[in-house]
Amino acid sequence: MTSHQINHKIHLQNKENKEQLNYPAVFVIHFVYKIPNKMRVFLIVVCFVAYSSAHMCLISPPQRGSMMEINIAGASDCVLTKMSCGGRMATSPSVGVRAGMNFTVTFQKNLDHWVKATPGYFSISMGTDDKGTFEELARINDMGEPSLTLFSRNVTIPDNAIGMSVGVIQATYVTKNPDAPAVFYQCSDVYVFRD
Repeated sequence: MTSHQINHKIHLQNKENKEQLNYPAVFVIHFVYKIPNKMRVFLIVVCFVAYSSAHMCLISPPQRGSMMEINIAGASDCVLTKMSCGGRMATSPSVGVRAGMNFTVTFQKNLDHWVKATPGYFSISMGTDDKGTFEELARINDMGEPSLTLFSRNVTIPDNAIGMSVGVIQATYVTKNPDAPAVFYQCSDVYVFRD
């Protein structure tokens, strides 16, 4: 599937989701005002906390799992906090790389968690599997870009990748935000070709 086809599919899904949310949102607002004040405050806080978890999506190479709703800030497929691949199992690689080659990694800051006093960063790394050690290939400072900002970075596939048949490219969002989880993870499984 080409990037144009993926973007078109995402656009159609987002359009469909917006149309589906119009009536339920009105129902929820009407319902919430019939709840006693203390319970209403509790529900609003719970909804806000559930919505405000930090998020990061890996676009290219494609992340493990789906890319549903990635054009919506706060997408559930972009909120993985379990080390080192968000708890998602390895998948069949859909991209091939070669040791020493340049490769462009594209990811999305799905939800902003920048704090001026302690700005975080994004990291792109590569390893043999999600349980092993990852070698950092690039680091990009979080400068407070808005949610849904796309980042692309050219990286060089490490020479030690020659011994791998399948590798893992990992992207992380290290927030350094005391009110957010410390790190968000995404991984993609890639074939590693020999010369």
